[in-house]
Amino acid sequence: MSLPNHIIKQIQQHYQASNWCLITLNQNNQIIKLNSKASSELNIHSKQQNIQDALPLLATEPLDESFFLPYYNHNEHVFDVHFIVDSSHKFVIMVPVDILHQQVQYKQQLAHDEEIEKLRFKALFNALELAQEELIRANQAKSFYISALSHEMGNPLNAIKGYNNLLQEQAIDLEQATAVIDKNVDKLNKIITQAIDYDNKKSHKNNFIFHPHQLIDELIKDFKIQAQQKSLTLINQVDKKLSVSSNQTKWQQILTNLISNAIKYTDQGSITIQSSINNEHLLVDVIDTGCGISSEFQPDLFTAWARENKSIAKGNGIGLVISKMMAEQLSADLFLLATNTTGSTFRFQFPKEKVVTVKHILLVDDDEDCLALFEYFLTQAQHQVTTANSIDTLAEQLSHKYFDAIITDLNLGKAQVTDVFHLLKDTKLKIVVTANPTAELTEKLYQYGFDLVLAKPLNQLDLVNSVA
Repeated sequence: MSLPNHIIKQIQQHYQASNWCLITLNQNNQIIKLNSKASSELNIHSKQQNIQDALPLLATEPLDESFFLPYYNHNEHVFDVHFIVDSSHKFVIMVPVDILHQQVQYKQQLAHDEEIEKLRFKALFNALELAQEELIRANQAKSFYISALSHEMGNPLNAIKGYNNLLQEQAIDLEQATAVIDKNVDKLNKIITQAIDYDNKKSHKNNFIFHPHQLIDELIKDFKIQAQQKSLTLINQVDKKLSVSSNQTKWQQILTNLISNAIKYTDQGSITIQSSINNEHLLVDVIDTGCGISSEFQPDLFTAWARENKSIAKGNGIGLVISKMMAEQLSADLFLLATNTTGSTFRFQFPKEKVVTVKHILLVDDDEDCLALFEYFLTQAQHQVTTANSIDTLAEQLSHKYFDAIITDLNLGKAQVTDVFHLLKDTKLKIVVTANPTAELTEKLYQYGFDLVLAKPLNQLDLVNSVA
């Protein structure tokens, strides 16, 4: 008397459900069995009732062969009606398609929402992965931050400790030790300030013109003790004339990590820092004569906490990761250029457009103190500076020399530089300085043809950047 299995399977596959109204009839079309779903949904409560009386839909049907009636409305529901004739019984199967549709829609909505959520999480994951894939895989962002800060503070602290020990042993004079200790205390202060104010978008605000050769000379002094302990020679072959406009603190930290690593993995020989320039980049190479880096480890070289056990020196493998992050913040790159069993070369690749070209500048001011101060600022940036303190000396200099830029005070004695502006017309960059830069005056000066108007008091950064 049960419904044949092949019919059950067929309907289940079609509707992807089994919650039907099922009524079993005898050959006389009388109800002999019904499930609870049929009783509640169709309001049929008695057996032996003729199905055509119970369901007016079937009143006109002969009921002697199987048939299918779609979308039958009954008691606010919509059913697909399957009438099946078997050898000994007849079956009425009524599938509530409206409820099934609602369930399907609900499941589809759930699936859609789940897919949207998956896409949202995937997008979030990708964004985090792009920010720092190694950190996400490690799931140790906080540990990384603490380790990074600890790592960056390590080298200045080592220098302070080393020179303090030399001082106690009276192996160095007080003035020399104090200079190194003070310099490294300043480094620590910059590292802590940078950690507190960490924001990639603000890094350009700390740009300044400096000389990499001079910076590396200072680093070599800091690493002098560590190098001497291993009888290593530190060589600075960076171009002395080279100037760049960038974040000096980040340069210092990148090169500190590279030199520190080179010393750590070099037992004899030397570490050389050299520079070159190609069509697009300034290239700074740190070359050691150490043990090299295995091909197996190279893919993990810039992964946090990865460390090849080739040195007895301990470390957390985070220095190169920090350095690469800082290089990227400077729109630069850091990578392993070459390695073998006799040493390695790491390359810091910096945008060429940020290399500062030395300019010949005419500096004009009738205040001798300002003139001397501004001349110092500009010569520190390796520019060639010629000075003038009056309209007459200004005219004299312009009469027989070409200058890349002129920086002049507006008021020169009883005259103003605007009175002789025609003398400046052949100078490519014309900058005027005034202690009273009102909006009206500034507009007039630009109308005269000045390229830039600066306000006194003028600091070194603004002055040097004005001709960068």
